[in-house]
Amino acid sequence: MIDYQSLSNLPEINFRSKERPALQELAQYIDEMKSGLFNDKWSTATKKHIKGSLALYIRTMQKQLAPNGAHYKAVEVDKQHLEHPIPQTKIITAYLHDKLTAEQVLQMPLCVIDDADKHILENEWQTVATWEHPFKRYQQAGYTRTIKNVRGEVIDFSTWTLQDHFKMLGVVDIL
Repeated sequence: MIDYQSLSNLPEINFRSKERPALQELAQYIDEMKSGLFNDKWSTATKKHIKGSLALYIRTMQKQLAPNGAHYKAVEVDKQHLEHPIPQTKIITAYLHDKLTAEQVLQMPLCVIDDADKHILENEWQTVATWEHPFKRYQQAGYTRTIKNVRGEVIDFSTWTLQDHFKMLGVVDIL
């Protein structure tokens, strides 16, 4: 039986920090979640929820780790929409198949575009985008707004590579 009186004045447990979490620690935690996903002690129904929690956690941490919440931003944005130049489902699938490390997943490109433009890019991944040139689908979809990276450099959709992205972040030979 629950002693309800003992629940009334419990102190809240907080972990306060003004620092960003370390990439390596977050990657280790994500890898632990991934290993739980493949543990036979969980039912398929529970694994479905573990995968959903893993994907949501990765999405949240990607935003926290990116400078100002994104690596790229379209010029003249009214209502912001955060977009993954490489769709998040593709990123998570590659990670679960051991094609990407947790560190790579956490640093994948994020781009702010205008909410009115998000539908332009919906189906372009299947037909024209590549992992090497993640912004190529923008070009093929007819997206005409200028996008700049966090350094203020204009992105050429046809030539900007994922390797360029990681070099911009100061990560050498990550892929």
